[in-house]
Amino acid sequence: MFNKLISNLPFNPSLIDQVSFYAKRLHKEAGIRRIGLALTALTIVVQGFAIISPAQANVSCDPSGNDIIQCGFSSQNEARSKCVSNSQGFATILKHYGLNCDSISRASVQTIRSTDYNRSLVSLGRKPYQKPGETSVQIAGLQSSLYSRPLWSWDSRGPSTYRVLSMRNDSNQQVFVMYECGNIVTLNNFKPIVKEVPASLNIAKSNQPKGFVKPGQTIDYTLAFTNKGGNAIFFSVNDILPPTVDYVSSSYGNWIFEKKTPNLKWYNNTPPYYTFGNTDAFGTPGFIKLKVKVKSGVTNGTRICNRAYLQDVKVGTKIARNTPQVQVCNTVKIDCPTGQILGSDGKTCEKVDIADAQCVSLTAFVKEGETNTKKYSFEAKANKVNGAKIESYTYDFGDGNTKTNNNTNLTDNIEYEFKEIKTYDVSVKVKSSVSDKSSLTCKTKVTINPPDEEPIISISKSAKNITQDQDDANNKVANAGDVIEYTLTTKNVSNVDSKDTAIQPEDLTDVLEYSNLDLNSLDGAVFDEQTKVLSWNDKVTIKANQSVSKTFRITVKNPIPSTPRPDTQNNRSSGDLVMQNIYGNTVTIKLPSTPVKTTEQVTTTLPNTGPGTSLAIGFVMLTIVGYFYSRSRLMAKELDIVKTEYTTSGGL
Repeated sequence: MFNKLISNLPFNPSLIDQVSFYAKRLHKEAGIRRIGLALTALTIVVQGFAIISPAQANVSCDPSGNDIIQCGFSSQNEARSKCVSNSQGFATILKHYGLNCDSISRASVQTIRSTDYNRSLVSLGRKPYQKPGETSVQIAGLQSSLYSRPLWSWDSRGPSTYRVLSMRNDSNQQVFVMYECGNIVTLNNFKPIVKEVPASLNIAKSNQPKGFVKPGQTIDYTLAFTNKGGNAIFFSVNDILPPTVDYVSSSYGNWIFEKKTPNLKWYNNTPPYYTFGNTDAFGTPGFIKLKVKVKSGVTNGTRICNRAYLQDVKVGTKIARNTPQVQVCNTVKIDCPTGQILGSDGKTCEKVDIADAQCVSLTAFVKEGETNTKKYSFEAKANKVNGAKIESYTYDFGDGNTKTNNNTNLTDNIEYEFKEIKTYDVSVKVKSSVSDKSSLTCKTKVTINPPDEEPIISISKSAKNITQDQDDANNKVANAGDVIEYTLTTKNVSNVDSKDTAIQPEDLTDVLEYSNLDLNSLDGAVFDEQTKVLSWNDKVTIKANQSVSKTFRITVKNPIPSTPRPDTQNNRSSGDLVMQNIYGNTVTIKLPSTPVKTTEQVTTTLPNTGPGTSLAIGFVMLTIVGYFYSRSRLMAKELDIVKTEYTTSGGL
């Protein structure tokens, strides 16, 4: 049209009106295209901001519970805050990798691809997925195992991209923390920071015989010693003999023995550090046998206490340190023939012509099988001649408490539980038909030590299918409507009672995707609808080597929900037709297959376009729109020039 008007205008001056009309239309068209050009430019600016500061995904919350930090974090400050509060054990996990909360503050923000570092990146999560190369990771301070697998194993359509915090530990090892889930990413050759484990020494001692001994009698001691930690250097076993015994012999294998009475010492014959390693690795503790003989002439009632301790040198300070001393005791008892009584020297027996009585001994001991370390049993023995009578035994336990047994026998027994950890002077006064005298009182000492062993708790889980009458439903298929009963077992595997024990909560997120919880079967538990966690608030006492069990039931939904395929790209286990959770061990209950939603299956294959692609398209559109805008403006300008010249020249 433009060319036609311009070429015909000299031959037909009346076309000037059409030229004017067409020029006006071109001006309007240029205005519209100017608006399009501005909008296209604005779109490119917005896409530029999207590249500079990309939006964070708001759908990355993993319902399976695989995230180290549920729903991840949106900023570096938020990540540090979760570390400081040790949310979900985040700080504990970072410590395993040689990092701390300050490391988060110093981290740089970058983007990584799953195939970077020659496909050697591995990610750490909370749930097992049986992916190629998956391994379990034990971290001190966490109740359950974590799981590591290649980062590329989550890819479904080519390499995935992740925004991460990038850090290096003191060993210069690379560690990433993913924004969207808090999962840890390292190279597959990462070596955990192994700090030197201090030695953890313990010694126990036993004597044979126990209780009473006589002058000239031998006593056999057994020293059993363990190390539950790292190597102890310049290690030695030490024994202190009481002055009332003589050393006879000892059995110590190929170790070195030093005898500087009353101190005995045994140590490893392997210079230069004379180390003693972890006995759990050996499979057995160390033993030393010691034989001594009670000296003649020892006074009746004398307590013979033999003490022992372990010694090593602390690495770094080179200062010797001793374990607390342990001791076992015997009491010297001189038995007098019938009709005789112990003389005033306490060593010989004398025949007495008048009625008389005396306290012979007071023995303190712990009954076999007694787990209360503060509870002791006492046995008092008395003697009488020529018609004297025993009327009662009065005990003074050294803590302000006394107790009297109206017993006329020559032997009396009593039990008493002390309240504090300390040494007590215990005495018994025998009341008889003769006048009070010092020989009617016997004394002994009792030392209450703190318990040596801490309770050790283990947890486990089992499931049975009530509907199908299956005692073990693990790794079996459950049908719609089946009732599953879970049993959570908390066991005390130590030899001491575990008091105020908290039952570990149970995460039912994955289970309740396909089932409903029976709220009438919670066995005292409280269910949180939001977090899907079942918890028991009341603490319990679990006796040594005993267990406590909690049960609850779920019912598989009928019909079983039709779900999409598992979302492996976002670490989700939803849609896998499996009810799986971990409580010490993993319990997996499978479900029969159901139709897959076609729409949701298709959406997983949509192209992954981002701001970069949109920016490229925007530039193409800007070029096209700019071209047509410039063309319209140029044509309108040319028509204005033609119209002006034609009008001023009178059509010539």
